[in-house]
Amino acid sequence: MSVLVCEKITKIRKKQPSIRNFSYNFLDNQIYAVVGKSDSGKELLLEILSARTKADSGNIYLDGEPFPNNRKMSGRLCYLANDSEFPGHLRVKTICRIMESFYPKWDNGYAYELLDFFKFDPGKMFKNLEKNQKQLLIGILGLASRANVTVLNNPLDSVDIKDRFEYFNFLYDHHLRYPRTVIISTNHIDELESIAGRILFLDKGILFENFTVEEIRDNFRYLSGKSEVLRSLVSNIKIIGYEERDNYLTVCVPRRLSKDETRKFQRYLINISEVPAHKVFIYLVNLRELKGI
Repeated sequence: MSVLVCEKITKIRKKQPSIRNFSYNFLDNQIYAVVGKSDSGKELLLEILSARTKADSGNIYLDGEPFPNNRKMSGRLCYLANDSEFPGHLRVKTICRIMESFYPKWDNGYAYELLDFFKFDPGKMFKNLEKNQKQLLIGILGLASRANVTVLNNPLDSVDIKDRFEYFNFLYDHHLRYPRTVIISTNHIDELESIAGRILFLDKGILFENFTVEEIRDNFRYLSGKSEVLRSLVSNIKIIGYEERDNYLTVCVPRRLSKDETRKFQRYLINISEVPAHKVFIYLVNLRELKGI
């Protein structure tokens, strides 16, 4: 069932990332990763979806009702960005109490479980937290909100890789226990590949492609081998990207290989492997740029 419906959302800004004609139905109990370059507008999109920024045109519906300017719906959606701020004098434990007053499903026990795991002092003031601690706290608040729709805007950009790994493990486990819709914009698509149900690709404010992780695994293939051998084998095959180091070539094929093709490549000692989601994104964006889109 669609929980958040977007119809032709447009927001044009001069010399800044914009959103153009974005339409998408976010389904219940799914984890979505929104991926794009710095000028893609992915952060702006999530601000619009959460009614933090008003679109120039288009409609947004949450649980079938118009969302912007509908206060009774606000407790169903939790939006937090990596630069979200609280008054500096507030202590971590006070911030948790404030969140509890906004979100009916707030899980205080879980919030403190995460605070303990990541070694937070609940009595510490927000202004005394390091930048990475502030971002990690924002991520913790988002999980503990248990809102029907949780929107995290590039939440852990300055958090070290180990803590990001642990956090996303918590997100996955918590989502299994308390399913809801989670939408995350990210610069670390590789870290979300194992937990995201669907990945949305944005470029210059346009949703140009979206895949399930399974679709990426099934429909894109790397072929790798000696350059002169592989070039002769793929001369009549569509490729969307390639990388060459010394005399070793890797090409990306945007489709499944037939059994005959697989046997042929193996006969010539060509390695066949899956393509990571972030590489699929890079190749597709490069193609758009080559075409002048």
